[in-house]
Amino acid sequence: MASSTPPQPMQEIDEAFRARCDVIYEAWFQGGGDFRAAVESLMTLENEALIDAHYAHQGLVENVIGMMYGYRADLDQSIRYFSRARDMFERANNPTQVVRAVMNLGETYRQKGDFPRARQFFRTAYEQAGLLNVPETQAFAAANEGHLLLSMKQYDRARERFEKALELAPSVEKVLSQLEVKTDAIQGMAKVHLQVGENSAAWKCAVESMGLSQQSQQPLMLGCAYRTMGEVLTALGHTPSGTPAADPNAPDPAATNEHLGDPDMYFQLSIEMFREINAEGEIARTVHMQGMSLLTRGQNMTASRKFYQAMLLFTKLGMKDDANKAAQAQMQAQAR
Repeated sequence: MASSTPPQPMQEIDEAFRARCDVIYEAWFQGGGDFRAAVESLMTLENEALIDAHYAHQGLVENVIGMMYGYRADLDQSIRYFSRARDMFERANNPTQVVRAVMNLGETYRQKGDFPRARQFFRTAYEQAGLLNVPETQAFAAANEGHLLLSMKQYDRARERFEKALELAPSVEKVLSQLEVKTDAIQGMAKVHLQVGENSAAWKCAVESMGLSQQSQQPLMLGCAYRTMGEVLTALGHTPSGTPAADPNAPDPAATNEHLGDPDMYFQLSIEMFREINAEGEIARTVHMQGMSLLTRGQNMTASRKFYQAMLLFTKLGMKDDANKAAQAQMQAQAR
């Protein structure tokens, strides 16, 4: 909803202010900061912006806090902050940042299972980002819509969105953002390949995703890469021949040969990564996917317990679509 505040000259985000926000966010995002303390520090910055009547800076802080709540799967809070960010950017007459907030709203509604509203936000963000020449927002919007279409079992359309995100990725200036776009889209492609029986292609995507995520050394990206590897290994049933020998001195336990083909190891590594940043929604998704893996491998009782655990987590977080899927999977496991 547009603000009633009269239009004013566009306010840009000062790089010095952005850097101060980034320091707080990155310390938390990489697993080294306390969530509540990080939010309080960001609110201190917003108070400074409020005194200066700098709406773009207020919007930036609201957007960052919305992202943090999103990673913790407190989706109602996330929507609240993203909506406020959008309103602040509209007051700042800064369309580039408005579009970014719109894209983030779409992702949050996708996680809530409100697919029609999420897709509307994604399409708006994608089209407007294209008009404004903001490839980073456009790439993320394409990848996020791909995951939505994947959930809706529209695999060909999901593939097209992931391919578009990968096409846009080289135009993303920030190295970390480019890595995130690539890994997100490649992981999505791996899931598409699995759904249509292209297991060899899925394996290649999983390996590429792991390599890119290890470059970042960020818990969120690593957690998603480990989970994708667990899903792909479940479908393959073994580690493909020709897999390079592991480095015995590698610090990453996933690089050792002892459990290289064990999906459960990767799911557990995924959960450990997400726990570092209290990403409860991602933990719930990983527990659910491990349940699916166990079901595929004939471990029905253990799978049933995983589905029940995931259902409780999804319900607590308000992720209705995922909670329903976990409940249905539990019934399927119990019926076998």
